[in-house]
Amino acid sequence: MASGRPATHPVIHPSHNHPLRGYNAQVEDEIICSGCNQDLIGAAYKCTKSECDYFLHKLCFELPPKIRDNCHPNHLLTLLYSPPYDHSIYTCNACGEYGSGFAYNCSICQYDVHIRCVCMPESMKHDDHVHPLALVYSSPYPKGAIVTCDVCNKTISQNLWSYSCRLCNYDKHLHSCVTDEEQETCVAEEEEEEEPEDEGRIRKRDVIRVATNIASIVFGFGPLF
Repeated sequence: MASGRPATHPVIHPSHNHPLRGYNAQVEDEIICSGCNQDLIGAAYKCTKSECDYFLHKLCFELPPKIRDNCHPNHLLTLLYSPPYDHSIYTCNACGEYGSGFAYNCSICQYDVHIRCVCMPESMKHDDHVHPLALVYSSPYPKGAIVTCDVCNKTISQNLWSYSCRLCNYDKHLHSCVTDEEQETCVAEEEEEEEPEDEGRIRKRDVIRVATNIASIVFGFGPLF
């Protein structure tokens, strides 16, 4: 994956009709990334047309076009630059929240996932629990069981992703009950694991690298890589 500063010359990205150029976004600019819809600070690209307010994190610019992920093992997920199905928004199958920016999509199954969701690490350590928590893509409990988050005591929907320890029946929400520091630590550990190369396909850990660096910009902790 590319690294360093954005290109100084105009470049083309398939998400936008106009050329983009490198840009260094400041906090006071109050810019929102057109890809992930998060605050944009630091290395970025902006549209070369003065009347066009299209911006991308450099890291969103570099997202791989296709990934294979355990959440949807039978098909590749394709990066879409606008909501699928000719709608202005989509519902993420991981967290249940709406999205209006980039998404990873399976057109065969109409399966859609936020960038930030598909990048969540497959295991998570929590200060309040002795065992690692595994990322699960639906409730690990019998159908109809009411599952309560052990952090916030609110219900976890059975069809959404969460973190779970089956040894202790300990569960937590995917995003709202995971701190930035926990995600930073777990992603760094996941980066150290060896994975076999898959020719012609970008691995999920490369997407995780992108998402974690976006988080370092948005939330203020130092970049890992």
